[in-house]
Amino acid sequence: MPQRSEAGTAGEGDEEQRLRAALCHLQAEAGVLERLVYKHRNQHRGAAYFQYLLKVRRDLKLLLGAGLAEVLNAVFPVLACRKPANTILVPNKQSKKKPVANHSHHQRLLGVARLLSQMSEPVMKAAIQITFLLARSFFVDLCTAVLSLLARVRVLIQQMLLDVVSIYNKVTDLTERKQAVKISISGVQAFREYYPSMNDACTVLECVWIKDKFVLHEKVKYISQENQVENQKCCGPESTVQYETIALISEG
Repeated sequence: MPQRSEAGTAGEGDEEQRLRAALCHLQAEAGVLERLVYKHRNQHRGAAYFQYLLKVRRDLKLLLGAGLAEVLNAVFPVLACRKPANTILVPNKQSKKKPVANHSHHQRLLGVARLLSQMSEPVMKAAIQITFLLARSFFVDLCTAVLSLLARVRVLIQQMLLDVVSIYNKVTDLTERKQAVKISISGVQAFREYYPSMNDACTVLECVWIKDKFVLHEKVKYISQENQVENQKCCGPESTVQYETIALISEG
């Protein structure tokens, strides 16, 4: 399997810690928002800002329900070269509780990135409506609490978007390369090699700063035939095992 530098491994460790910490903070903020919505749902149900808060709550539920922690548990061992890249390309097994959840971890990571990119707009619209109330000195305590919560949520989702896009591009780059998997059965070891298909197209993500937020751009990239031939040449019939001839020792 390919070797990775210590600097790259350290950077991936920082991304993993940052993503997991942001996910924990986002869960806490989602709990606070849930309590605020539950407490003021009768009095502010028809207000415009409250409708945007409901959209923010919906997006947070979708994000937390996407199983990002499970995806990270599957992706980072691949980036650390502890598992082959093809393990995150295989669709997950269906279960009775989640009969439709049969997407691969790679596809789920792409879905999380798309969801994070769409969460900024409801947050900003809710904040704008809250500032209108605050300018009129209406519900000052509630507006201050909601504004601070929205600010924290916005920072978290923007940082998570950058990290998820970076991780997705790294995983996509690994899946385009030849992978060698070590198989051990009953003391017998063998190596199985996987090559990317030339007909498959991969999606490359990019975050572009526009006005006041990062916008997700997707580009379709096709695996060139030259790279496929180079990967096959790298694993030619030549063996890296060196043999040494030992002279026979006569019994006399």
